[in-house]
Amino acid sequence: MLMDTEYSWWIALGSIYMALPLLAYTVIPYLFYGNRSTKKRIIVYVIGDLGHSPRMCNQAASFSKHGWEVELCGYLEGAVPKFIEDDPNITIHELPVCDHVRGKQPLAAMIHKVTFQMLAISKQLWKLRGSDYLLMQNPPSIPIMPLAVLYRFTGCKLIIDWHNLGYSILQLKFGSFYHPFVLIYYMIEYFFSKFATYNLTVTKAMKDYLVKNFGLKSKRCVVLYDRPSSQFGPLSTTVDRSHALHNESFIKDYVPKDFDLGKGDKVFVTSTSFTPDEDIGILIGALKIYENSCKKFDKSLPKILCFITGKGLLKQKFIERVRQEKWEKCNINFLWLSPTDYPKLLQLCDYGISLHTSSSGLDLPMKILDMLGSGLPVIASNYPVLEELLVHEKNGLKFLDRRELHEALVFAMKDANIYKSLHETVLLEQGNRWDSSWKTAMKEINLIN
Repeated sequence: MLMDTEYSWWIALGSIYMALPLLAYTVIPYLFYGNRSTKKRIIVYVIGDLGHSPRMCNQAASFSKHGWEVELCGYLEGAVPKFIEDDPNITIHELPVCDHVRGKQPLAAMIHKVTFQMLAISKQLWKLRGSDYLLMQNPPSIPIMPLAVLYRFTGCKLIIDWHNLGYSILQLKFGSFYHPFVLIYYMIEYFFSKFATYNLTVTKAMKDYLVKNFGLKSKRCVVLYDRPSSQFGPLSTTVDRSHALHNESFIKDYVPKDFDLGKGDKVFVTSTSFTPDEDIGILIGALKIYENSCKKFDKSLPKILCFITGKGLLKQKFIERVRQEKWEKCNINFLWLSPTDYPKLLQLCDYGISLHTSSSGLDLPMKILDMLGSGLPVIASNYPVLEELLVHEKNGLKFLDRRELHEALVFAMKDANIYKSLHETVLLEQGNRWDSSWKTAMKEINLIN
């Protein structure tokens, strides 16, 4: 009996010994490395529409240029930029949309959506295991940030790209930091961000906040300023802008026949998600004051053609508000453009308008960069950190409310010298592009040489 026991032990030990190569060369690599290639590989994750996530698309393209294999994950609500679609080093992975929440109570719908996203993200990350880095956009933090931290157990390092603070956006919605959902969101950002290998921020003010309030290490936080990418550039001097405005297929039906740039009429554009931190009502109110000023005080004021691009839950509300008014001097149009047509529209405008006020007071709107990159001076809603990007009467104008915006519009419409001065400054800044900003930040954290 004793000999049988000893014999069994020897068989067990022998089986384990024989299985070691299988574990070492097949099972463990399969669990932790998946289909990893010899190239460095990074996952760029966006819980948003890839076609309207310019910063993350720029991130993907920049890593690709430096020889990385890029797995770009996100929603495909529209077309992605051509430079992403044509890049052989970038593989796009569509994140499925949760469309089974209609008719459910808000809390039940939220739980269902988050659960659906968790399963979908986990499935994609499992497929891409073996990657060197996971670069995730924040916000949103839920459910991606806890999953990204858990994913580090596969040996993948985590980079968080802070576009804003997620809890501050939720605080704007619920009106109090002490609302349970806001507190939960804050704790998730506060706790899980500490596990990131590196953090990228869009402003120096945001970096300082994360270091001071979240306790993140300063050496692991790097400021990566947004810069316009190559598809945004000024209109060629050989192109007749007036002719293009009346003849470009995607825009000509929105331009009144009597609209004349030669008479001082001007084109304004703003991009928005129709969220509470971008009150389109301020712009519509300012245009209404301009309309009344024309009727009562100065009929010589030129006409305004204003394009409002983007989509969101509050869009229809503002469309109806515009329809209820009578407009003679102002023509307001709501558009949803492809990533190809949006840069073309910017080239045809005189000024960009930013209504972004920042829920955290720490981020900068990418739309301003796109506008500046297209040669447009920007009229922007003012808040302290905006000074890192826009200087009043240098490359744009600032305002605090609809009356100040109205004054800025009149100033921009009647003073040819201010436009010339602002435009010249914007054109001088054209050399400051995304690539140089990105390389500086990546060298600081030793991701590239």
